[in-house]
Amino acid sequence: MFYKLLSYNAVIVFFKLVSSFIVSKVSAIFLGPSGYALVGNFRNIFQIFVGITANGFQSGTIRHIAENKNDKFYFSKIVASIIFFSFCLSVFIGIFLIIFSNQLSIYAFKTDGFRDIFVYLAVLLPLISLNSIILYIVNGLQKLKSYTVLVVLYSITNASLTAVLVYNYNFRGALLAVIIVSALTFVISLTLKQVRLIFTNFLSILKNISVEIIKSMSTYILMATYSTILLSVSYLLIRNNIIKTNGEEVAGYWEAVNKVSMFYMIFFTSIFTLYLLPKLSVNKTLKGYKAIMSYYFKRLIPLLLVLFTALYLVRFFVIKLFLTDAFISIEKYFALQFAGDFMKIIGFSLAYQFHAKKMVSYYFITDAIIYISFYIFSLYFLNSQNLEGVFYAYILSTGLYLIVVSLVIFTKNKNYLTSDEV
Repeated sequence: MFYKLLSYNAVIVFFKLVSSFIVSKVSAIFLGPSGYALVGNFRNIFQIFVGITANGFQSGTIRHIAENKNDKFYFSKIVASIIFFSFCLSVFIGIFLIIFSNQLSIYAFKTDGFRDIFVYLAVLLPLISLNSIILYIVNGLQKLKSYTVLVVLYSITNASLTAVLVYNYNFRGALLAVIIVSALTFVISLTLKQVRLIFTNFLSILKNISVEIIKSMSTYILMATYSTILLSVSYLLIRNNIIKTNGEEVAGYWEAVNKVSMFYMIFFTSIFTLYLLPKLSVNKTLKGYKAIMSYYFKRLIPLLLVLFTALYLVRFFVIKLFLTDAFISIEKYFALQFAGDFMKIIGFSLAYQFHAKKMVSYYFITDAIIYISFYIFSLYFLNSQNLEGVFYAYILSTGLYLIVVSLVIFTKNKNYLTSDEV
């Protein structure tokens, strides 16, 4: 199963990498480091609102559907409830975006000239959210082929539309692409039979919408929303602090390193959601947990070491390929970013047990540790070490996170799983 998943994941990663390559290259050529920084600001704001209307449903949807996919009636209740509730949240948040579009434009771009961008986001937010919800439903059904098709479809749309919009409208085009890609992908996805069936069923089972379903998922929704907001707000604050102290160009360098990191994090995030979460959700014993994680880490850690070594050796080539020569100075930050990412991936892998077993308080505490400590450390080191200090802050925060998560799993896992003898 693991290697079958890796084969599908390889296809997903390939298309995401190609898409990210095109987006990064076009953005680097037409926007430069300063444009990179401001688009990063908008992406963080975008993630905050989509986190509330869609991303918060990810873990709960995957787990509930994975556990109840053979119960057609309960499955229909889950689907109807999730879609309806997400749509209502999107409308509510959309009204907020329209009302505060002027203030949001000034905060993100230091001008009110982009308030229309937030109005467009408000109008398209329901479709953007539905695009994510469909992915979670298909993932929960463990329809790997359909899931792969949907992700590939998004990647192709992202690459082609972003290239056209950035080429024709430069910075404004990059902002529009962030909004339009997900909405357009959802519309296109309706041509797929699997997606049409989900919505055909939804329209016929509106009467099955259940507040109890949402209540049962409320923990997952709160966990994911909390994490998304913490991450996005911390990165937004850190980037604005870099802009304030070192300028937009330096902030663009930090954003570029994050973009390179995102290329391989795509692969590992997919493994978390496609492999780890379903496995950990259905497991009930300590012995089973140890077997799952042992199998997983024996394959993950060597892969990480090989990947980071290879990327470091070809870092100049990677920068020139994915970005431009204007970003060549970021090569000195690669080793620091890799060190932080290594600990982050290990820590996140362990922390998926928090999702699977609703270890809510530990999830909240550990997420607060990684993101709040990253922000606090970055404030301190940015003043003394400039941009390099932000990477030291990243290593310290991810290391602290890994230590705390490991301690929680070691000491508290037995409270959520049965003993080996049962």
